[in-house]
Amino acid sequence: MATLLHWLILFAFWLVLSGMFDAKHIVIGIIATVAVVLSDRDLERVSLGPAQSDSSHLALLHWRGVLPYSLWLLRAIAAANLQIARVVLDPKLPIEPAVVRVPTRVESDMEITLLANSVTATPGTITLQADEGRREFLIHALVDPQDVPSAVREIEDHVLRALRGSGEGA
Repeated sequence: MATLLHWLILFAFWLVLSGMFDAKHIVIGIIATVAVVLSDRDLERVSLGPAQSDSSHLALLHWRGVLPYSLWLLRAIAAANLQIARVVLDPKLPIEPAVVRVPTRVESDMEITLLANSVTATPGTITLQADEGRREFLIHALVDPQDVPSAVREIEDHVLRALRGSGEGA
């Protein structure tokens, strides 16, 4: 029943976004949304946090934390874009490329993935490796490599607050 509801919501969203209601687009929408629902079923087994079981579902996310996290991340990405633009436009090109090891507190697959992707989405940094066993990330930074651990810690605080709930992990 939940899978059917999931599909109906996605299909309705597809119709609204496409704005096309002819047979061709409806068939394409049906195929695309069925493919998404079928591939999305694996996400139900993703571990969201250290205290949750393997049967956790994405609906268990702390939604009150996800929205503020998303807004914070967009602001952080915009600020990093401005910083990188200043560096690139500077005639001296003051870059200090470096690879930095950063210890983390993330534990679950979801936390590791969200933190790694958030670091990579922020201009000037790329997560090269997430070592789950040693709980550290290998990150390439374009500028200010000495600031990378504190910047990652700030992102990590927001990730943990979003996924574990208010006050946890921060």
